[in-house]
Formats: sequence, structure tokens, C-alpha cells
Amino acid sequence: MIGTTRKAGRDTAAQVFAAEGSGHFTESRRLRQLPPAAPALALRALCLLDGAFSAGCTIQAALQQVLEDTARRQEGGLAERDRHLAAELAYGTLRMENRLAFVLGKVLRQPLKLPLPLRRLLAVAAYGLLFLDRLPAHAVLHTAVDLARQLYGSGLARVVNGSLRSVQRLGDAVQAPDFYAGPADEEMFFAEDAAAARKLRGLPLPEEELRLARFHAVPRWLVVLWQQAYGDEACRALLARSGARPWQALRVNASRPQAGALKQALLACVPADGPAPQAVGRWGVAFAPGQTPAAVQGEPLARLLEQGALSQQAAASQEVMAALGLEDWLGRGRPVWDACAGYGGKSVQLLEQGGDVRLCTDRSFSRLRQVPGHCRRLGLVLPHLALADASRPPVSRWQGGIIADVPCSGLGVLARRPDLRRRPRTALAGHAELQRAILKALAARLEPGAELAYITCTLHPLENEQAVDWLLAEDSGLERLVQWQTPHDHPWLEGMFAARLRRRG
Repeated sequence: MIGTTRKAGRDTAAQVFAAEGSGHFTESRRLRQLPPAAPALALRALCLLDGAFSAGCTIQAALQQVLEDTARRQEGGLAERDRHLAAELAYGTLRMENRLAFVLGKVLRQPLKLPLPLRRLLAVAAYGLLFLDRLPAHAVLHTAVDLARQLYGSGLARVVNGSLRSVQRLGDAVQAPDFYAGPADEEMFFAEDAAAARKLRGLPLPEEELRLARFHAVPRWLVVLWQQAYGDEACRALLARSGARPWQALRVNASRPQAGALKQALLACVPADGPAPQAVGRWGVAFAPGQTPAAVQGEPLARLLEQGALSQQAAASQEVMAALGLEDWLGRGRPVWDACAGYGGKSVQLLEQGGDVRLCTDRSFSRLRQVPGHCRRLGLVLPHLALADASRPPVSRWQGGIIADVPCSGLGVLARRPDLRRRPRTALAGHAELQRAILKALAARLEPGAELAYITCTLHPLENEQAVDWLLAEDSGLERLVQWQTPHDHPWLEGMFAARLRRRG
């Protein structure tokens, strides 16, 4: 055990970061002055998330801000290798947050007396030691100790050195679920102080469920929810998938003349030491982590993306459109309204295939404002855009198809959105209430024969099957055409749910 009795230099979240407008967050000078090494960039992003999570910050936004800020101040910019490693460290540390907290709790006495950024630094370094074999252990230790010295001086640098060497001595034991038994409260480890920690005290669980929650680094309540909803076997499969590095997927622009040849070329990019790429949806190809090709048909991947021949889109998001059979909406003069358009991913997917997307609405201006850029890059006609809440639609009647990819708890995309693990269980009820308001409002706009596609990226019956069942009980004029959910035992496809409904008549 490493003693941590000194309180020196503790930072509160309020001191470290304060939210500003326009999605920008102010970073402390102390952290901005760290060298542009990947562990330091990851640390800055995680600390930025700590201070601004309640203001809507995500790990993606935090990391992007840190990388852009560093590139502006770094002569020659940032090397691509450093960008990728910073992302792996930031996302991976957050994905394994509760597990790392348990491990560090084994070697630290009174961790809450350490400054929160120092605990974050310990987690980044522990992630590198335990989960990134390609990083030499001596380099991880040296960098962490050096960063601690720059931030807080030699005293706490010695604490970091001793703690991480103790983590090393735990050896392979930390890779076994049985290691995660016994008394501890890992969900309190990253609290700002003791008072905040008391509010984060974990849900009491039986020993086996407790080990599962810690080993897979999920909130304890999630184990209970998935066991009750899907059973023990499915719960274990979902937990394993939630902590795995997500596959990366590309979507071929079907409106381009050589789209078919490009898709076949992507599928032919079989790595020598990994799983083959997989077709998803009609025009998508998914690659295992680290296996996305740098070039296709002699063209750099970055250029194909820039020219609009390809787009990045999650595999499950592509698969769900095919599973619902929304190709039926193509070529029949059926206008489409994307009522929760976000960045426009599903709208442009339909537009590429010849769909008649007339209207994109969303309540987020920062998301909706990106749709024109996507359409320009892809060579597509821009639909009408309107800032609107889908629970209070700006359209009175609609004859055609409505897509409602609604705000949800995101429990199906925890691997890609690890910051969602921080949301409390109490947030689930708020999502369900909003989803039902959206469903009811949009269903009321359907003309006879018009259809509604309801989509979530969560694994929670209250937001999925029960929401659709509720709507059908409320509105007898609707019929369910298709209902689909990602198979629980699927090894890499993220969890999504969808239903396609039609107004009779």
C-alpha cells in the first residue's frame, strides 16, 4: 500500500475547468503547459471531461479540443501516431474506468486525498501497463512520473512511481474476474472530494454480480438491469461487448459510378493477422480494431473520405437501416423526414441510395449545422433544415416516411461512447419519457399509409420494446411491420433496436 497523506496542490473541478458557450471549455494553464506527449493529451482530455461533463462535454469533444489546441501551438502540428495513441489512452482509460479504480484502490491508501488530475494520470498509466502490450512498461512509468513531477513536484511524483510499480507487481492476477472480489467502492475513486464520493456509493450487489461489474467496468446498476431484462447468459455477452474496442465501419457512397467496385475492394482488404472485414447493411464494410486499410485501390483512405467516395458510420447504424427494410422507401416518390437528424448520418445514407429526403430537423443546432457540409462532400442535394424538437414537430401532417433516431441512454454503444458509463440510472426515466412524447407526436402526423421508423442505440426494454408496445396500445390505427434488435451474442456489432410502424388506411 502506498501512503497518500499529503494534500498538496489539490485542484477542484471548478478550478480546473469552467464551461463556456459554443461547446468550448476552458482548460487550466497548468495542464495546457504539459508537453504534447500522448499520455499528457489523454490526461488533459479526461480532466476536461471531469470539469465539463455536466455541461454536455463528451470524451470525443474533449479530445478534439485538446488535439486542436495542441496542434495550433506545436510547430509542425501533431504526429498522426501521437493522435492515435492519445485517443486509445483516453477512450481506453474511460472504458476501463471502474476496473482501473478498483486496481488502483488496491495499492493506494486514502486516494481521495490525491488531486483528481493525479488520480486520472495514474489511471492513464495503469491502462497503458495493463492493456497496451505495445507500450514498454519502463516508458509508461517514466512518462507518468515526469508528468506528475511537472504538475505537483517530486513528493507526489514518488507516490505515482510507487503506486504504478505496485500495479506491475500484481501481474496477471488483474486479468482474472476473481481478482475483483472483496470490499471496495470503485465508483467513488474519481470523486472530486470525500463529500462528492459519498453520493457515488455503489449499489450493494451479490459477490458474483459485483465481480462482473468491476471486471467489465460498468456501473453496478447496469448488471442488474441487463440480468433482469435479458437473463444471465445474455448479460455476460453484453458486458463483454461493452468493453471491447469497437470495429470501425465505412459506408460507400452509392451515388458514385464505381460504388460497387469500391465496396468489393474494401472487402478484399483482408489483413494477414486478423479477422476479415465484414459487409454491413447494403453499402457498408466493417473492420476489426486497427485493421482499417490506409489505402484502397491505390488511393489513400483519407482522400477517399475527403472526396466523398466513403464516409465513416458505425456498423450497427448501417445495419439497422437494412434490417428495417427502408430500401422500400426508395424510388417510390415517398418523401422522408428525419425528425431527429443529428449530424445527418441516416439522411445522407438514404440520399446516396436515391431516397427523397425532404426535411431534417433536430433540437441541436451544433449537430444540424454539419448536415450541409456532409451533403457538399458527398455531392448530394441538401434537404430543408429546421431547428425543432421532435416532441413538438413543426409539421402538421406527413405522407411518406419519418425516421426517429431518438435521444436515448446509449447503453448499446458503451464501447464507442465510454463517457455514457458515468450517467446515473435516474437518467433512464427521463429518456423514456421524452421518447414516448416523440413517438406520440410523430405518430399523430402520419397520414394513412405513412410509416415511422423508431430507432435507438440502447439495450433497455423500457426505451425499446415497451415504448413501441405503449404506442400501439395508445394508437390503434398503427401496425407494426418490423421489429429488430442486434443479437445479444453478436461479437462486435453495437447494440441497437428499431421498429417500423405504419398508419392503417
